[in-house]
Amino acid sequence: MPLTLVDRFHPKLRYTQQMAIDAGQLRKLDEISLLQPERLLPLSLLSLLLLVVGGIFFGVLNIAAYFWQTHATSGQIGGWGLISWIAINILGYMVILVVHEAIHAAAFALWGGRPYFGVKLPYALYCGAKNQLFRRNQYLVVGLAPLVVISLAGIIFTLLSPALASYTIFATVGNVSGAAGDVWVVARLLRQPETTLVEDTETGYRVWEIFQL
Repeated sequence: MPLTLVDRFHPKLRYTQQMAIDAGQLRKLDEISLLQPERLLPLSLLSLLLLVVGGIFFGVLNIAAYFWQTHATSGQIGGWGLISWIAINILGYMVILVVHEAIHAAAFALWGGRPYFGVKLPYALYCGAKNQLFRRNQYLVVGLAPLVVISLAGIIFTLLSPALASYTIFATVGNVSGAAGDVWVVARLLRQPETTLVEDTETGYRVWEIFQL
């Protein structure tokens, strides 16, 4: 399938570079699949690290905000209240998986891309942009958008209503942990020149550069 350069904000440059792409003036610099066996352990360890960091951050923030509002370190919860708290948190975590991918899709669409959704069993939902090329910095925004947007929303919600925010802590912390793949991809892509183009795949990405004949 031919590759389409996506860049709604620079139509003239996009047109010129698309002509070069159509003429075959593309050179592949890198290709990564996050589901390769040798990557699963490092990604799992990164996810665990982010889980701990996110758990400590949002846990401390919740307690501090609750104390600031009520001058007590924690509320009283037990019995059915505790069961409801756990159930709502689990439900919130399931919902945030969809929201995470929806934010990826919105970021793809921001640059003019056409996102699609899928499921990579037994791993997770994913959002991609098949046969489309994005400028490196645009792709970095796509990768980090869910982590940044949901984390900021979680911080604001916690500061405004720490009691209610405790029912979404699984979601906010789980989103931080679940962004391990995105963080790893962003860190790796930062090593590539700003002028490179990134093709999203179902399990990773390919990096291309346009060369002159």
